[in-house]
Amino acid sequence: MKVLALNGSVRKNGNSEILLKQALMGAEAEGAEVEILRLTDYKIGPCQGCGLCLFRENVCQVKDDTSEIFTRVAAADGIILGAPCYFLELTAVIKQLIDRCWILSHNKIGKPRKPASVIVPYATRGWIPYIFMQANILFSVMNLTKINQAAVCTQGISEVVLDQDAIDLADRMGREIAEAIKNKDFTYRGEEGICPGCNDWLLRVLRDRETIECPTCGMRGKLRVIDGKVKVEFEERAWEERRFKLDVGYNHFTYHIAPSKDYFLRTKEERKKRTQKYKEYLPT
Repeated sequence: MKVLALNGSVRKNGNSEILLKQALMGAEAEGAEVEILRLTDYKIGPCQGCGLCLFRENVCQVKDDTSEIFTRVAAADGIILGAPCYFLELTAVIKQLIDRCWILSHNKIGKPRKPASVIVPYATRGWIPYIFMQANILFSVMNLTKINQAAVCTQGISEVVLDQDAIDLADRMGREIAEAIKNKDFTYRGEEGICPGCNDWLLRVLRDRETIECPTCGMRGKLRVIDGKVKVEFEERAWEERRFKLDVGYNHFTYHIAPSKDYFLRTKEERKKRTQKYKEYLPT
């Protein structure tokens, strides 16, 4: 049983690393083999949008360290993600890694899911609206099931060591991952959000001004105000049609993305001719 921590902070022994290491101590106490990987120590190049990985399994023309990260994740039985919140969201390395997950996103059918949790230290209350959205996307494309999430308010460098409640929380989250692996119980253990899919509180109002949608899961419903409190009633089919459900993702690739290959090949020469003027204009 192996638990891998992914650290999205460049700072060594900062709040993210402290919380992750405490979580790993908790997992280790439950019998897990543990490891921590600082993402910023690895070269993660930008996705070039070439589409090779969509049509050739495990092929990516970007030569960097991303495949090693994927290999380490694949070798683990559970994942704990930690990253600080900068300007309302997680650090850039998380988004960079998400973009490179195209090579994983259509190749998950039949592969066992793994439990994962995310813990985010942040400085200013109210400035963290997108932190769990990014973690939810990363977990979904990596075929991970989120079992807990937590945001910890801690402003100064390494200041979280003074917050015993936060340290205890991290320790508990690490133990939960180990227990989930042992018991194969991936039940969500954190605070429930408005969306039953990702347990986030983000909502998107659609153009009809009546329908709302979880921007991450794509689950739709209606907004109600009952006794002065906002409530969302999701459609019955929403759970089965959520964006990152395995068969939904498979169908998206099979019936929307894969057929584009033939069109791409048929139009190759025409596109080449029409794009010539753009190559000549303000060449880079």
